[in-house]
Amino acid sequence: MQNGFEYAHLPELVDLAVVTSGLGLLQSNISLVKEGGHFWDSTQWETFPRPFLDRHGLAYATAVAAWMRKQKDPSWQSDIPVDIKKPMKKSLKYLFKTGDCFVQADGGQSISSHSNNDWLRQAASNSKSQKIIGIRQLNIDNGTADQVNECLLNSLRSADREIRLHAIATLSRLAENNQPIEEELRMLATSRDDESRAKAVMALARMNALDDQSTEVAARMLDSHARFVVYAGIYALTSLPEVPAESVEPANRGFVRALQTCDYDMISLFTTAWLRWEESPEQHFEALLKDDSPEYLELALESLASAREQMAAAE
Repeated sequence: MQNGFEYAHLPELVDLAVVTSGLGLLQSNISLVKEGGHFWDSTQWETFPRPFLDRHGLAYATAVAAWMRKQKDPSWQSDIPVDIKKPMKKSLKYLFKTGDCFVQADGGQSISSHSNNDWLRQAASNSKSQKIIGIRQLNIDNGTADQVNECLLNSLRSADREIRLHAIATLSRLAENNQPIEEELRMLATSRDDESRAKAVMALARMNALDDQSTEVAARMLDSHARFVVYAGIYALTSLPEVPAESVEPANRGFVRALQTCDYDMISLFTTAWLRWEESPEQHFEALLKDDSPEYLELALESLASAREQMAAAE
């Protein structure tokens, strides 16, 4: 932190830095995350980031650190807790057998030196880690647009969940309209997998490609107990200038739950949505809260005033 580590605001990356620097043995004996109480976006650390690495992530990071140092059987592994040591040994064996890791000890993989064609070749690799890194780095340019779209479409259709998720993340970043890709995303928006569904709906919102079915899916997400799923749903709906009548009740319920739990981030998201959908959201809030939940009305109005101030400052 004192040396200006640029990712200090992302606890997971701080943990990775600790392990990479050779302090993984100490880190593995500090259990700061017992269980995951929220739903996380595994492909975007910046969105509701985890507080710290979980056991699985810490085990893999430790294995990579040992592999980079060419330590097949590190003497220090006997001091690692069993719940980390067992998956760490399995990952370490895999790494020495396959070399399937984008990170290289010699620093040979420089992201800045790769062209879009390089990333396309990497996305076609049989190595899963190389493939995912290639997918994540793709961009649209005049020379490779067709190949990139074909690569991402095939990745969306992959039987591998992680490859699909990272392809959706790239499409969210690019936000390029492409009908076959939009149709595939709409299919993924009906998936039983929470993360696939949530990320697909957000990608469609960024492409301005929500149709009636995906809008309905986004509205149903507002009743989820998983925080990121609710976030994805309200994010998608907020991209619309108005919402269908059947989406209003789920939005009301989600807003009230956010108020009840004093989840200020979610309160702000819902307030921004109502500010977009209603000419006078104050009237909507009063009708919703005044009789049954008057104690929350003041909080809702304060959030509304703050949202208006932020919008005015951004103009």
